[in-house]
Amino acid sequence: MIDWNKKRVVVTGGTGFIGSVLVEELLQRGAIVRVPMRAENYRSLSKLRAKIEWMEGDLRDHEYCTRLVMGMDALFHLASHRRHLEFHHEHCADVVTGNVEMTLALIHALKEYPHARVTVFSSANVPPEIDVIRLAALPSTDGYVLGKAIAEALWLTAARQYGFPLLIVRPVGVYGERDTFSLESNVIPSLFIKAETEKKMIVWGSGKQERVFLYVADLVSAAFRLLDVDAGGIQYVRPPDVTTVSELATMIRDLVHPNLPIDFDTTKPDGSRSIPVLEPHACLKDVPWTPLAEGLRRTYEGWRGKAVHSSQ
Repeated sequence: MIDWNKKRVVVTGGTGFIGSVLVEELLQRGAIVRVPMRAENYRSLSKLRAKIEWMEGDLRDHEYCTRLVMGMDALFHLASHRRHLEFHHEHCADVVTGNVEMTLALIHALKEYPHARVTVFSSANVPPEIDVIRLAALPSTDGYVLGKAIAEALWLTAARQYGFPLLIVRPVGVYGERDTFSLESNVIPSLFIKAETEKKMIVWGSGKQERVFLYVADLVSAAFRLLDVDAGGIQYVRPPDVTTVSELATMIRDLVHPNLPIDFDTTKPDGSRSIPVLEPHACLKDVPWTPLAEGLRRTYEGWRGKAVHSSQ
């Protein structure tokens, strides 16, 4: 089991949805945390900003990344060039390039720190075989998924050559109260917006498509479990329960606006089935996963509480 007390840790994307939860957990475990930033926007870490070492710069800059990892014991890489699905398809090359540039700059910096433990947060939507040629040749390609696939290949080969311990975490659809809530966001926050602002809840696709969703705190807990048993390579993180989009929409509707009509727009695609084909690590078999209904309740209450607070 890793003792994080006094360990010096870098968390890229530390002010983000998942990263901020991870930073809070590291601080509770006694770690000394450094977070890169491009502007003074501490977001969910505003109350903790005095406890964090902030370092302003661009993660695509090799020299900056070299300074960023200097003296560090571990790196958690969560920063990504990410917007929404339509943007990822329309600006595929830009999204791929942004994510790969960050990966290359960090790998270049880690050449001098082979002892640093590296944990990279990827996506369960990356095909198990990481077939980047097939992905790139598709008529319409998700630049975020393609960028993650290329980045994984780069991280795996760099770890082999330079010797640093590497864990690549592939979580299924992560959700929580710190997510970005808009109609262009991922399915859960976008459905919350629809349920609260529209007279009828329009859900894309048939509603029969199956999904697995992961509460953000469970992801962070699972990542530490994997590190504690020295798991390496690519590891999936997913609860066992499968939910249809129709069931999800009903749960969200009942939380926000009971009796609101729900319609399914079958002219829109169902999307790909985001259920990984590989089994999770044995250390995750007995994780007390947060039930979806409970996670959605926490997400809604946390989001609405933040919205009320910001309006006052």
